Amino acid sequence: MKKNHLSYSALCQFKKSPNHLLAYWNKELKTTDAMQFGTIIHKMLLEPDTFTKEFAIFEGARRAGKQWIEFKEQNEGKTLIKQQELDDANRIINNAMLHPVLTEMMQNKVDTEIKLEWQHKDVNFKGFADLLTTFNGRKCIVDIKTTNDAGKRFERDLYYNDYKMQLAMYQDQYDKDTDAYIVAIETTTPFNVQIYKLDDSLLFKGWMDYDYYTDKFKEWNGEPQGYSSDIVEVKTETEEIL
Repeated sequence: MKKNHLSYSALCQFKKSPNHLLAYWNKELKTTDAMQFGTIIHKMLLEPDTFTKEFAIFEGARRAGKQWIEFKEQNEGKTLIKQQELDDANRIINNAMLHPVLTEMMQNKVDTEIKLEWQHKDVNFKGFADLLTTFNGRKCIVDIKTTNDAGKRFERDLYYNDYKMQLAMYQDQYDKDTDAYIVAIETTTPFNVQIYKLDDSLLFKGWMDYDYYTDKFKEWNGEPQGYSSDIVEVKTETEEIL
């Protein structure tokens, strides 16, 4: 059944296909280990005081047997993680906080995990902005991303993935003088951190995607729909130019 509300994640799934959105709404998409680890880092960095309300650390050797069963029962409703995951997350965060720009952003933070609710073209949207802060005397909205490669590959991917759409959606809830940043944190050795500022042209491209797929969502009748039934002919770049 079609709903009249979206989030950044939901719109990303709809951008793939309506079937992806239906699977997302029905909670049929699996949470990967990498996604869960990213959530751990987000929580520890942005909301450390509430970490134990959502996560429980299992110190046993294996997730089986009486000890594991009792632990699950005692922590029902929480996300269960291993001590090694917590140790790894602490190491990554401690290293990230050595970055002078991230340190300044965190020191000047106005709020974290800010709940945003708005309407766009009569569609209800909601989302959570990671960090609202000031940097270089300017207000800025910051999103934290965990990745295997925070360098040139991440920079290149910013032109093609949906992160620019997310920042455009969130920036649109503030005045146009609010800058938009992404903090990319590596979760593998050497745990480098790179901070990216999205310029107006990239944010506008993200906003255009947001606007276009909101229109497509409104046109969709709510029925299952995959990709095109047409055969897609794949050409080389040279053939496309010719």
